Amino acid sequence: MEKNEAQIGNKHTLREWPDSEKPREKLLSQGSTKLTDVELLAILLRTGIRSKTSALTALDVARNLLMTFDNSLGTLATRDALELSNAAGMGTVKGVTLAAAFEIGRRIQNNPVVNNPLLNNPEAVHNFIMRDFAGEKREIFRVIALSTSGKVKRVKTMTEGTLSASLVDARAVFKFAILEDAASIIVVHNHPSGKLDPSKEDIQITKDLVHSGEFLDIPVHDHLIVGPTGYLSMKNAGYV
Repeated sequence: MEKNEAQIGNKHTLREWPDSEKPREKLLSQGSTKLTDVELLAILLRTGIRSKTSALTALDVARNLLMTFDNSLGTLATRDALELSNAAGMGTVKGVTLAAAFEIGRRIQNNPVVNNPLLNNPEAVHNFIMRDFAGEKREIFRVIALSTSGKVKRVKTMTEGTLSASLVDARAVFKFAILEDAASIIVVHNHPSGKLDPSKEDIQITKDLVHSGEFLDIPVHDHLIVGPTGYLSMKNAGYV
């Protein structure tokens, strides 16, 4: 029996709902884009919880879970399996299922294949990469490999944690670029604090990568610093 059943009020089960209101049937008939965040989560959770006196549907559990984490899928996706499991109405199976689903989403985002957009300006880069950093509390450094036409070939996370020149290895960055047959690269990292001014380390990393790129004939088009509310282009700031 999963936890926190005492919080439930008596409700009908999803099986008793009209097909048009059931998340799975709605997805099949209307497509996934028509579902709300709560409905998508409910499909992953599969079941609600029930006791002798009360019951929560999967939609109820999903709604409560989302409310617990600021009504934000981005925030929810940053929580680990244990924290998800301990939320009201969840339990280990549901927590692990969601953690796995969020990780799959991150890996897909980091390895774009189908929707490889053209990144020819800082705003396009920010729009493409911003979801990767939503709610992230650590500094993460990513490299975007570009084709000759400036379209995304692949994205790879190079470091996680406090960013420093010693942690960003230019050899590893350009080894990835060479293996992906990249014509050029863009690098991006986040400032969880929201302050976008480049640090001395940010400037040094940029200079080192630009210099290495010139030597290898794989230019660094830009280095973006992203935060919760915006971004800074090191190219526009004169460092690239």
